[in-house]
Amino acid sequence: MNIDWSRIESLVDINDPEDLAWLKDMIISLLENMTVRSQNLTQFMQTREQKDLQSELHQIKGVAANFGLSSLSKVVIEAETKVKNGDLEGAIELCGEISPIWAETKKELEARFGS
Repeated sequence: MNIDWSRIESLVDINDPEDLAWLKDMIISLLENMTVRSQNLTQFMQTREQKDLQSELHQIKGVAANFGLSSLSKVVIEAETKVKNGDLEGAIELCGEISPIWAETKKELEARFGS
């Protein structure tokens, strides 16, 4: 499982239809946001822009932490640490794992909240 569902459920009262509607909107926003972030990440991996890559990883880390995306969070934290320490190659290698993890995570979110 790529998602800590207890984290997502802690954001709302799961018995309140309005809260659930709000959460679904937040998940849709997350899906849209991560599409853009994934595209940016790919671009920065190709251009090898260390500062841009670090910034994008930091943004993804925050999103992953806020929504309990545990598998994504783990690899992003490792990649951000590597790029901060000047290991651009190691960071880029780890960044290659992000897209497949995000694809699996996205499927889990869509299965629960619709696409």
